[in-house]
Amino acid sequence: MSALLQPITTATGLKLRNRIAMASMTRNRCIDAYKPGPAHVKYYADRARDGPSIIVTEGVLVDWAGLPWPYAPVMVTEEHAAAWRVVVDAVHKEGALMLFQAWHAGRCQNDEMPTMKGTGRPVFAPSTIPAEGWKYRDLPGMPGHTANVKAIDDPRDLIDTYRRSVSLAKSAGFDGVELLCQGGYLPQQFLNTRANTRTDAYGGTVENRCRFTLELVDAICEIFGGPEFISVRMSPVDTLNDSVVTFEETQETYTYLIKELVRRKVGFINICRRGADLNVKTDDVYSRYPRPEGYPLPLGYDPVLDFSPLVKFPGSASLLMVNQDYGFQEATELVEEGKIDLLMIGRPFMFNPDLINRIEKRLPLAINDRGNQVYYGPYHTPDENYNDWPVAAA
Repeated sequence: MSALLQPITTATGLKLRNRIAMASMTRNRCIDAYKPGPAHVKYYADRARDGPSIIVTEGVLVDWAGLPWPYAPVMVTEEHAAAWRVVVDAVHKEGALMLFQAWHAGRCQNDEMPTMKGTGRPVFAPSTIPAEGWKYRDLPGMPGHTANVKAIDDPRDLIDTYRRSVSLAKSAGFDGVELLCQGGYLPQQFLNTRANTRTDAYGGTVENRCRFTLELVDAICEIFGGPEFISVRMSPVDTLNDSVVTFEETQETYTYLIKELVRRKVGFINICRRGADLNVKTDDVYSRYPRPEGYPLPLGYDPVLDFSPLVKFPGSASLLMVNQDYGFQEATELVEEGKIDLLMIGRPFMFNPDLINRIEKRLPLAINDRGNQVYYGPYHTPDENYNDWPVAAA
């Protein structure tokens, strides 16, 4: 049996049925007041059945946001929590754990989007520095991220925003939380001197720039009763949403951050390789945003191999989860060599509701042969290109 399919027990006694997790993937199908519905119940339950040990939700916004995805989920009311409870119960029935991915877009929004205009809230960010990039096709002229950004007066207010949303997730029955700390979104904005020029306790030194993320982790620990229920997803060399920084800053920031997370005994450190040039061909839409000139990486640089020793050492209570363009052979070898613990898989789960079964039986994986509308729409019903992928013949 492949090392990826073998069960694993964490340092705190949590039993996982295999070493595979299903990644968060925005699918833009929450058409009923930004809540999941019957299509989501089927989608997640089908993939949990004889499937991965852990399923992470699509990114769920902890506050109303002006995003280019009009039907991304939000967790701000009891009604949202009740809708997610149905999904979580269905996943648990099929034997998988489910993590709530907490997402705040920060400066990566446009305040002219209807969701934001309806709330009257500003676009909050660490500093008044707009993010470059993106196109809001639902707005006249297809502008990018807004230039109308308000610096956060007290970051603890935003931590309270997360706290309210995560508390709702706890009431919905989620097993834990994955904190989205990549993609140029709010936590990464605090980490990043490109977006954070604050002169208070949340800016400047690496310790101050990491403070927001670490205080978020501490708050989530309080709600879920311990750090073992937390995953922190990061992409050290990311370029998405104007997030690129120098290699030197990357090394300083993520060395300090990962050491602090491991010191807190966070359950899962989830490192994404997006932004590294590993000569892997991919259909990932984010590969359209190459690393800009002036920000070189060492030849063949792999952030997972670089930062793995900070997580993988005798006595560490944290597991290293990895993602982005891994083949099964490469991931299996890394597990066997003791360099990683879990593999997170994204897009193949879209087209293969029975992905683990296919891996076990060495059956070919289905691929997307329907075009880019599969990922975010448009669609006639939420089930289209979502719940109409067949399982493999026995």
